[in-house]
Amino acid sequence: MYHQVAMDADEVYSYVETMQNAPLLHASGLHADFRLLADFGGAVLAGQERENGQGYQFVTWIWDYDRTGVSHGHYYEDNFQSAKQDFAVRSGLIPRAQLFSPEELTELYRATDHFLEEGPELDYKQQKAIQEARTKIEYTVPDLQSRLEQVQSQEPQMNL
Repeated sequence: MYHQVAMDADEVYSYVETMQNAPLLHASGLHADFRLLADFGGAVLAGQERENGQGYQFVTWIWDYDRTGVSHGHYYEDNFQSAKQDFAVRSGLIPRAQLFSPEELTELYRATDHFLEEGPELDYKQQKAIQEARTKIEYTVPDLQSRLEQVQSQEPQMNL
């Protein structure tokens, strides 16, 4: 729990500071002030503080052909991580095939549980690699425990 709170606080600090230092996004057709957070490969990552200090909205757009306007927005309410990830994919910085969904990561985590309990004996290097991967999954999927419990409750129970 402490680690999740610390990670959330770091993320909020990061995007608030980034928003304060970012220039305005100049694009035709925008009816609100958005800050330009990143621009690469024809994609834009922008952010906007909502009224009355009600948090932030982030959005990724694609520039039009002459880079005067933006379209095809993907909106993220107070979710800077997801907006950055979407920007990385839309801009071509990261291929979508390299990313795992929370559902896929949850199943990989479950598979490592089974493998560590039932699988062959592993050497230190292999055990360390699996434990490091599990730790990354724990940090990447904040609701991992509830996902694991949900999947477990949906499995058919054998009555003997």
